[in-house]
Amino acid sequence: MNTSKYIIITLIIVGLLFTVTMVKPYTLATTFQDVAAQTLDESGENKKFNIKLFSGAITSVTNTSIYVESDEFTGELFARGKWLYIDSEFIGFGNWAKVKDYISEGQALIMMLSINKNDKIINVLLGLKQEDVILLRPRVLKHYAVKQAHTRNYFGVYGTILHRGENYMLIDNNGRKAIVVVGINSTWYKAGSGVTTWKEIRSEFKDGDRIRVFCHNILVLNSKFAEYFGFNAIIWGYSGSIIDLTSGTSITRYLGEG
Repeated sequence: MNTSKYIIITLIIVGLLFTVTMVKPYTLATTFQDVAAQTLDESGENKKFNIKLFSGAITSVTNTSIYVESDEFTGELFARGKWLYIDSEFIGFGNWAKVKDYISEGQALIMMLSINKNDKIINVLLGLKQEDVILLRPRVLKHYAVKQAHTRNYFGVYGTILHRGENYMLIDNNGRKAIVVVGINSTWYKAGSGVTTWKEIRSEFKDGDRIRVFCHNILVLNSKFAEYFGFNAIIWGYSGSIIDLTSGTSITRYLGEG
């Protein structure tokens, strides 16, 4: 069987393992909603799965895969498909051809899947963490999810800002960390000022400030995932407010006239 056939089989099998199917990345909010909403595609095929997580060295990054060396595993991991990427400034979704540029040769935390199908082993990259970069197949989020909470009203979430990127904030609440996703060009109404965008106002939300976020969606991830990747939840979807309780800055989601 040639390499292209292995890649096709790999993508099909990975699609059957976890519980999320990605669609075109129209917006972060739309895409995260799809991550939270999909259900498992059951299959009666006889397949054996073996997930591993270990520290290893990335020795090569290509358009379709990475090569790693470690005591746990040495070889090629197929990486084509959709990915969630997080670095110090941005969170977003992209194909492997885009996100591969975020990583380089060197040490990394590797999550992989070994699939035994008809006595053939196929090895797939599921996620990795290298310095301040995290790459995850979106299905991994659903696999480690405790629950996805949604309301048409609001959840009021408190937290202290640990880090503010371009389109997200990492907050802490009693040792539990959450990524607060905010569209960089999303429009807001600042109390006492007027209509603005997150890009224009985000600098007023500073590391160390205590905030309250009124949101519609929270994806809660288990402690095992948090131990690996450093956060317990993802928060998104706003028609309410984000209030900086330290500085007094208050913004309310602005959806236009009418």
